[in-house]
Amino acid sequence: MCGIAGIATTDGLRDTDLSLVERMLGVLSHRGPDEQRLVSDRFAAIGARRLSIIDLETGGQPIGNEDGSVQVTQNGEIYNYVELRQDLEARGHTFRSHGDTETIAHLYEEHGDRFVDHLRGMFAIAVWDTRRRRLILVRDRLGKKPLYWRLQDGRLAYGSELKSLLCDPTAPRVVDRVALARYLQYQYIPAPETILAGIRKLAPASMLVWEGGEPTVRRYWHLDYVPKVERRPEDEQAECLALLREAVRLRLRSDVPLGLFLSGGMDSSTVLALMAESSARPVRTFPIGFEDAGYDERHYARAIASHFATDHHEEVIKLDAVSLLPDLARHYDEPFGDSSAIPTYRVAQIAAQHVRVVLTGDGGDETFGGYGSYRTQLRFDRLRILPPLVRRGVARGRLLGSRLAGRPSIRSDSITSLEELVSVPADMRYVRIMSMSDLRLRTRLLRGDPVADQDGYLLSVMASGPREPLDRMLAADTVSYLPDDLLTKMDRATMAHSLEARAPLLDHRLAEFAASLPSRRKLRGTATKVLLGEVSRLLLPPALVNRPKHGFSVPLDAWFRGRLGDVYRDTVLSPGAMLRDHLDQGPAVALLDEHLTGGVDHGRRLWLLLSFELWARQWLRDSAEVRA
Repeated sequence: MCGIAGIATTDGLRDTDLSLVERMLGVLSHRGPDEQRLVSDRFAAIGARRLSIIDLETGGQPIGNEDGSVQVTQNGEIYNYVELRQDLEARGHTFRSHGDTETIAHLYEEHGDRFVDHLRGMFAIAVWDTRRRRLILVRDRLGKKPLYWRLQDGRLAYGSELKSLLCDPTAPRVVDRVALARYLQYQYIPAPETILAGIRKLAPASMLVWEGGEPTVRRYWHLDYVPKVERRPEDEQAECLALLREAVRLRLRSDVPLGLFLSGGMDSSTVLALMAESSARPVRTFPIGFEDAGYDERHYARAIASHFATDHHEEVIKLDAVSLLPDLARHYDEPFGDSSAIPTYRVAQIAAQHVRVVLTGDGGDETFGGYGSYRTQLRFDRLRILPPLVRRGVARGRLLGSRLAGRPSIRSDSITSLEELVSVPADMRYVRIMSMSDLRLRTRLLRGDPVADQDGYLLSVMASGPREPLDRMLAADTVSYLPDDLLTKMDRATMAHSLEARAPLLDHRLAEFAASLPSRRKLRGTATKVLLGEVSRLLLPPALVNRPKHGFSVPLDAWFRGRLGDVYRDTVLSPGAMLRDHLDQGPAVALLDEHLTGGVDHGRRLWLLLSFELWARQWLRDSAEVRA
């Protein structure tokens, strides 16, 4: 696990380029605190900050092939490096390390750009082909590891985080209005855009080839949801379990201590069961427990940990959002509106005191169909066959029934009426449910700029997906929400503490298998993750599997009625707010007023604006110095 950065040029490196790359690597020290190295020739300099996980003695990078004509760095882990090495040695290649990165250099010699097809892992890779003056940048299939890049005058600079590119004083700090509008709508900025004009991020499953001063980008892998493969249920269970077992086994390869983020839910509990099978020692588990009982799941995690006799590190996490705000702005160097970054950051901070690697349960929902919104969407689709008057009557009846039963109504932040949600086409309904703010609010914030309407982004993602309704939503989440929100959250939170996170439920072979399953093996009636649940019951007592799904959220509503509201007032609403240069402050005032006095929960929208203001203060100030 490392942070990587570098520069490739057509007309030769400048006198200041080596020191620039050194600075770029320096601001990534949290991603790799153990060592910093770079190699250079006349036309390129590539380097890495190393977090030593595998081959502690000889696994440093950059590392090359036998004659040094191919140099490689990577941020991530190649889990099948042992098998790859055996094959490459049989083909005559000589290794000088025992790590995973060196296999990439020899794979490139053997297979050229198709080397990536042989990799099983999480990675952002830079390959410098010295003979051809050719730079290849690659990001893993599902987007677990980030990679940013910038092209100017035939020079290409890249780095693991956006802040590394800001070490160059010529890099403009101009907010991209489209990216800002998408942030306000979705709470994250989808690849390939970034918040800053002129800086891009490589999308998942993409390869950038820079040669002759020009970059070309292509996708090298797609997750196919057709054709569906019909199997007997027992055969599906056996194949799924075998793939899960292999995914976990490969991710236990480490020369340093590792553990597990344990929520007590089905996904992380299944990973724990398989870790316990393969581990000679008790698994170290780290639950997420909060002071607020409504957000505390420690009793679930405790029961699972007790069943497997883990080395359980239980600690109540104080969710002091105010004290964490500067750290979040520094490490999430784009505006990031997912408030669950707060508990993720804190549990990573605790785990890093004990281990260097954690496995997680990330990806189970997107792979096997775990979100309740999928079930809700499919119910809406069935209602659309009714005549409009009947459809509206059913919607009103369900809304009234929910209120009489004391349950919150189904609600999104763009279309608040259940009746309207039932009436719009399925793709637009998905967009509405995924939106954090409505078009009217975004238009006011963006001072009437038509760019406020970013429905088209997610509609285009949906349009390029499969036809079957559930697969369509799974595919959209997998290429957008998963990498740009959930995996970004986990990567920044863990790497801020020099902690590596591995997600076996996002093994690409497991994802390919799950995509081939019929929808009924994911959703059936009120059940979600049907097949994964069946497999979990082979590994866990039913009582530990059958529990309500609990979202990973924080009490923004209450926070903004307390200290966080004061912080919002002192920053977002201050006369010197940097937000004023990009957004209208008037709607930001109205949101807080309505939240405090109007009985409306604007917590998520307030968090969006607060996060943007704190990001702007950290990264938009005129300064040539970038702080780590």
